Amino acid sequence: MVHTRSALQPLLLSALMALSACGTQSANGAALESRARSLGIAPAMVYVTDVPDYSVALQSVGVIGDHGFGVSYSGPEGGTIELRVDERAFSGPVGCAEDTDAAGTVQATCEQEGNHWYRATSTSHSYVLEDAGSVIRLSADPGTVSRDVLRQAAEHVHRASAEEAAHVLPSEDRDGQGQPERGDLPANGDGAPRDPAGLFAGTSG
Repeated sequence: MVHTRSALQPLLLSALMALSACGTQSANGAALESRARSLGIAPAMVYVTDVPDYSVALQSVGVIGDHGFGVSYSGPEGGTIELRVDERAFSGPVGCAEDTDAAGTVQATCEQEGNHWYRATSTSHSYVLEDAGSVIRLSADPGTVSRDVLRQAAEHVHRASAEEAAHVLPSEDRDGQGQPERGDLPANGDGAPRDPAGLFAGTSG
């Protein structure tokens, strides 16, 4: 019996440690959800991507639409990739129609590329895709971020793990300054949220 008890002790200890770890993970997950909601962001809309030499610009994290998520990635030579997630419906053939001005000149082109849609103008380009009911858009200035790099960002985008969410979500409410700055509000103009033509339809929330 002494030997049996000695053999059982490590097993019991391992089981207790596993239960403790499970409880900690659940608590961490709940804390992250609470952190996202306190910022006005739906936890399911926190996505990240992975591109060599690009890193998260933590100050860029903000709300998109009613409770979407936005973050920017800074790269070498001033290149920036914007990641935006919202729940608006995206319709391929309609949303990817070419934009024209009054003279009929094409202002933007859009094409399907696998599960993504690629849209380009003279000043910006973006990849759009859908995942689990969310619309994900990665955009950049073509002068500083090539299409290949932007495509890589689109291919690697995914819902954030607990560890990734803990890294990108601010731990405090912008040092007590209230709600985080929205990621879809332009610096100039009438202040209406940015919603590039031909990409989204409907409303969020």
